[in-house]
Amino acid sequence: MYMKKHYQTKRIFFFLIMLFFFLFGGYKLFFYFDHQSEISEQLKNREVTRLTKDELSLIKEGDFILRRGFGFFSDYVSKNLNDGPVIDVTHAGIITKQNDTLFVIHSLSSDVSAIDGVQKQTLSDFLLYSAPHKIIVTRLKNADSICCKNIAERANYYLERKIPFDHHGNYDDDKELYCTEMIWQILETDLKVVHLPTDTDARKKLFYSMMPMYNTKYFDIIINQYQDTQ
Repeated sequence: MYMKKHYQTKRIFFFLIMLFFFLFGGYKLFFYFDHQSEISEQLKNREVTRLTKDELSLIKEGDFILRRGFGFFSDYVSKNLNDGPVIDVTHAGIITKQNDTLFVIHSLSSDVSAIDGVQKQTLSDFLLYSAPHKIIVTRLKNADSICCKNIAERANYYLERKIPFDHHGNYDDDKELYCTEMIWQILETDLKVVHLPTDTDARKKLFYSMMPMYNTKYFDIIINQYQDTQ
């Protein structure tokens, strides 16, 4: 009797291990094909201008840039975390400047990036991952040059700390950060320049959505490439 139970326990344990590897393999396979799809779309659109000279002249340090990415995962985010079919941005970063060159500090998962978490790219490289004509740039409402500089400095602070990507969506701490979470962390907690909802459901709705990042309650819209399609 004991041997039979022991054998059954081993079978269940083996089944659970195999199920874990099956699910984990499927997860990794999804992001592999997603990355291949992303690379293909980047190559197709490599020569397309993302921002004109006039648009680039409007951008300042401390601004926020939103883009519509390529791939299956971006398709999911675009449909489920935006307000309707017109605006479909999927990722956000913070503009910084170094020696007159514009950079973007943002957070990505290692599933879609060589680096897990907060990282820095030139603006030109960041734009290669954006679908053409699907970019929004915003600026904190009523922000002066000092406030904008402080935003950029806090972004560099999280970059220097090498903060990993928040795979669990725990938006009320700064130990791990996803893209928009880092922005709200800086604005609400670090600099205390915005007041966000305190109710749990309202906070979830805000933190798990792209829509607040282009809400004119919090931001001025500096560039909106979606206007031509509205």
